[in-house]
Amino acid sequence: MKKKFRIKKPDEIKELLEAGNVRRNAYFSVYKGAGKKGHFRYAISVPQKFGKAVRRNKVKRQIRMIIKDLDIHENIDLFVIVHARSAKLRFEELERELVKLVKKHRIKLNNREVRR
Repeated sequence: MKKKFRIKKPDEIKELLEAGNVRRNAYFSVYKGAGKKGHFRYAISVPQKFGKAVRRNKVKRQIRMIIKDLDIHENIDLFVIVHARSAKLRFEELERELVKLVKKHRIKLNNREVRR
């Protein structure tokens, strides 16, 4: 995904956190907010508890790929916090759990099938 789809400013992330529209499970917390740029944007946070930088960067790449495959066209902002428990999951399990949370937010997904 292009960098224009990423939320980088701490103030914008803080605004999403304060809005309080969140769905959680054991592996992720997904915050949703109204989009201000006219297109979908997202941010990902992986805590240091998750592991060393190599593992954190790997899971960020995987989450970015999952979000890209979701093909979201709504004008919303998403902030995904990855919990340390998800370190034990394989890619398919990560994808399944994240898609469940996105669906709980009632976000329309285009042509979405979860890999098995």
